[in-house]
Parts: sequence; C-alpha cells; structure tokens
Amino acid sequence: MEAGKELVHELRNTCPRASWTRPESWHLTLRFLGEISETDAATFAAALEKAGIEAIPTGELRGAGPVLFPPRGRPRVLGIGVTVEAPLEALWKAGTSAARAIGLPPEGRGFHPHLTLARLRDPWPPSAVDAFRENVERRTFPAWRLESCVLFQSRLDPAGAVHTPLRTWMLARATEEVRP
Repeated sequence: MEAGKELVHELRNTCPRASWTRPESWHLTLRFLGEISETDAATFAAALEKAGIEAIPTGELRGAGPVLFPPRGRPRVLGIGVTVEAPLEALWKAGTSAARAIGLPPEGRGFHPHLTLARLRDPWPPSAVDAFRENVERRTFPAWRLESCVLFQSRLDPAGAVHTPLRTWMLARATEEVRP
C-alpha cells in the first residue's frame, strides 16, 4: 500500500490534471453489478456462498505493470495491473456465476484485475501517458495479501466514489505444515 501511495503522490506532482483515487478506496472489482435491488444483492451474496467462496484459499496479489483503459485510443482510467493467480481467478468465476443468478449477462471482456489510480476527464498528451507507463514499469510493488471478498455498494460523491461494504467473506486460511 505504501508503494502505491508513494507512486500516486509522485504522479500527482508530475502529471497533468486527473481525478486520483484515495488509497482507502482501492480495491479489485471482480464483477460490476450496476444498479441492483436489495433483493438482487441478497441473491448475489447467496449465490457466492453456494459457489463456496469461503473455501477459496487466501493468496497473494502481485503488481503486473501499468494498465490503461481503454487499451487503445485516449485513456480514461490509469492503474496498476494485478496478476491472475488461482484464488483470484476462482473469486472471479464465482462472481461471474453469481451475476448470472440475478439475470446479468456475461461480461463481453476478459478479466483484467487492476487497482484504479486515476480517472482522466481531459485527455493527456501522449508524452504524459508514456511517462505514467514508464513510472509504473520501473517500480516493484510488494505483494498484497488476498484474504477476503467484499460486496460493496458504490455511490459517486463529488469527492470521489464512496464504497459501503454490504457483506464480507473471509477466505480459507492456507493450512500450515505442523512440524513435530
């Protein structure tokens, strides 16, 4: 987390105007649900439980370089990519299945986990986009611990998105070898 905070601090001071995310709101989105009812949120949560979300083991998340969305053309979102390892992929699959349980169609794009650092309202010059990429590429981020999955309600506020946890699932602890 500290490495990410340092990166954002440096980028704020050297890059063009952007809407930078607050570290306390950093998260990985497994599946964006949009506007859903409380009933659908409860059904989604029940489907995650039925998929065995709490049996998914904890793991580590590792940075995988810069991401820009859309990947071609004028970027609107800047972030740090995250490698897809077995526990994260299992969570994504559970979220995809649970979304179908409330009638949402499959997403038309692949899973690209990332931490969003900034949203761009105004286009950046190509040199600034290249500088962002280079800055992220030359850094090494420590692994983050994947220990839980949270169903958030997200509300846009003038100061940024406000994420309210509706439900939290702790993932299964990896068993440690006990030596006599």
